[in-house]
Amino acid sequence: MDKRTILYRGDLKSCNYHCSYCPFSKHRSSAAELDRDREHFARFCHSVEERARELSLGAVLVVPYGEASIHSWYWEGLGRLAAVPGIDRVGMQTNLSFPVEECLERFWQHLCLGKKTWGGCTLEEKIQEGRTCREKLCLWATFHPEMTDVDAFVAKCHQLAGNGVRLCAGAVGVPANIPLLQRLRWKLSPDIYLWINKMDGLGRNYRSEEIHALSRIDLFFERELAQTAARVELCADRCFVEADGRMHSCNISRVKAGNWYESDREAIFRPLCGQKRCSCYLAYGGRADFAGRQFFGEYPMFRIPRRFRAVFFDLDGTLLEKGDRRGMGNGGMQDTWGLPEEISRYLAALGQTCQLFLATSLPEEEARKRIREDMELFRGGVFASGAHVWVRAAESQEGQAAGRGGAYVGEAIYPVDASCLPELGEFAEKIRARVKAYRKNQTVYKITLAKRHNSIWKEQECSQIEELLKQTGSRIFVEENCLEIVGRDRNKGTGLKEICEWLDLSPGEVLAVGNDREDESMGRVQGVCFLKMSVPGKCRDADSGYASVAGGHLPAEAAKVQGRGPFA
Repeated sequence: MDKRTILYRGDLKSCNYHCSYCPFSKHRSSAAELDRDREHFARFCHSVEERARELSLGAVLVVPYGEASIHSWYWEGLGRLAAVPGIDRVGMQTNLSFPVEECLERFWQHLCLGKKTWGGCTLEEKIQEGRTCREKLCLWATFHPEMTDVDAFVAKCHQLAGNGVRLCAGAVGVPANIPLLQRLRWKLSPDIYLWINKMDGLGRNYRSEEIHALSRIDLFFERELAQTAARVELCADRCFVEADGRMHSCNISRVKAGNWYESDREAIFRPLCGQKRCSCYLAYGGRADFAGRQFFGEYPMFRIPRRFRAVFFDLDGTLLEKGDRRGMGNGGMQDTWGLPEEISRYLAALGQTCQLFLATSLPEEEARKRIREDMELFRGGVFASGAHVWVRAAESQEGQAAGRGGAYVGEAIYPVDASCLPELGEFAEKIRARVKAYRKNQTVYKITLAKRHNSIWKEQECSQIEELLKQTGSRIFVEENCLEIVGRDRNKGTGLKEICEWLDLSPGEVLAVGNDREDESMGRVQGVCFLKMSVPGKCRDADSGYASVAGGHLPAEAAKVQGRGPFA
């Protein structure tokens, strides 16, 4: 059975920040109120220590009304919870106003106190186990532009990441703050996910250009705007607990019967709602059908992406617009193609943390024309929708990349029957299309029939070509004005699987990024996390699953690259 997530909200209703819109900035907690909050959290932590195994608990996230991180007992409690066997994640929402070294030391001390099995461990075993436990700490950091600036907030994020703390960061999507949020995304390391919550009380809908801009920062922002109907049956693996033990399925649902401290497992996780809509992330992010589960992993409530060893990118429509060129000059298009500068910079930073591959329907020669020197950002790729696959060797001992002329880990070319080329040529002439056969080592592996730009392929024309090819074992598909022909069993998914086999990669360690139906074959490879995204500036309906790759939140190990945030 999957592990469960518990969200806890104590009595705390005060904050050290004084944002104009926040009611908790107006309240100053008394000593008695703080004592009561401390006692309630200590009682809750003790109950988790006692019942974690019985309840199959895997994560605890503190979601206070006020600011919990400035109070020592929250660090002490999280430290003890991180030591509980079976607990994988502990954390809290915070404005990051706490002193980092002091608070992490307190967390560490109480983590050590909570480890009851360390007596017989060697020093090396203690260090390794301590490092593992410390990585359980995950913070949900909120940027408040009224109270801090971008540089100070980013510096605190990087300080925490440098100390092994995993975190996400985010802010409310105030339209007037978009330039500030873009700067924040640019400054943050690319492995830190930056989320944007919709602004309540805006008094109007977001304008399309605002949605575009915010989707370039947070690839799930359009999901944040969706009006998702509540479905209580999807909320059976979480529980929201208040200070006195009252229980909800989430922060906005009705109160359940019973009490956290008295109820059995069935009562605690019996879903109950009463709402018509899941109107915030704490509500929809914990549902079993949340589309971000593959991306965020087993505990999506923390909004921290999984770590992937390899990322496969579609090119046209994902990293580039169809036929996109960079720059204009001399009254027309330049001959120099390439990735937009901000995307190139981001991929360079991401490539320091995981392996990058292309997965495109373009033949290699066409892909190279599109991105030129940026091809060296990728270790290899799936070309012509799986008809040509190659991976170059890692950097040599001299530190030089193997490159196009260097050694290959693997290369495979899958032929397409070229005997039909004369007939295809005759048919193309009738409909004013061009035919091109792509070859590698004298082997034809892809055939393209291209109409004029913006021309469409009629269903009858596709059927006629299928009839011509029915004896050849070929597959056809249409992209824009081109009809493509490859081997029947070849697609981007088969190419991805080959590369995984060559490099001993588990599909579960792979993220695939694409924007259309031809890319979906990568998502059908069991274990692969597939994100359907469109090129920057092209938004789709929120329910379609599209989002902008320009958000730059592609997870990896800590990038250790500051000032190289993605596409702001």
